[in-house]
Amino acid sequence: DLFTAVKGAVMPNSIDQTNNLNEGDKALLLSRKGLTDIEGVSRLTVLDGGKPMPIASVANLHLFFNENRISAIPDEIAALNNVIFMYFNRNELDALPPALMEMDSLVGMYFTANRFTEIPDFVFSMTRLKKLQFSENDIRELPEAIGNLTELRHFNIAGNRIARIPESVANLKLLRVCDFSDNRIAELPEAFGQVRIVNQLRVRNNPISTLPLGFADMRATIDITGTKIDFDNLPPKLQKKISTEKPPGSKVEADIIVRSPEKKK
Repeated sequence: DLFTAVKGAVMPNSIDQTNNLNEGDKALLLSRKGLTDIEGVSRLTVLDGGKPMPIASVANLHLFFNENRISAIPDEIAALNNVIFMYFNRNELDALPPALMEMDSLVGMYFTANRFTEIPDFVFSMTRLKKLQFSENDIRELPEAIGNLTELRHFNIAGNRIARIPESVANLKLLRVCDFSDNRIAELPEAFGQVRIVNQLRVRNNPISTLPLGFADMRATIDITGTKIDFDNLPPKLQKKISTEKPPGSKVEADIIVRSPEKKK
């Protein structure tokens, strides 16, 4: 059976909590199933409200494959043009198929705690993406091409080995949450200070000593725990944005929140 998001609904698996579900969205819950591959996923027949139907016919579908042992995503995934979010946290992935570019409805991908050493180049051509998470991998570089993803609202590359944030990150003007924590970042581009992040920027546990002055005018709070930033030397307006309240390992994303569909602008 598919999970249907309605107000008051609770996801049966704690590791699948998300705030990406809108009311009426469907979810295929295959986390913690001991899966080593997902060959045949595009040909599955699922029960939607007790009615059998091809998985490719389910509108607004979320795929949850967290905490398995999946090492590859098959090219057949491209057939699932109905999928809007995919969650592959805590698997064994070190590469992605370019077939993902053919998934016209896909707006969010989560790959926390896999085996990536880089973000595949083609991901930066998926300009429809709104949420992208590659935290807790072994990524060494964030390419200039990150600036192509101008629709991003949520970007999380915490827990990698990234030392430099490119100037092009200033193109991500729609960000609501951005997490650069637990990397090797010594400074942020001054131009990034013009991005009006809405909810939270996290730079904790980096050797960073200064912040772009423009951050004083954004709405988000800034978590600087474990950095070299001297709070007392920050301008008063910027000091008001500083937060060190969240303990290490806390989630940026909230637990499941089922929302009414957003109104089209």
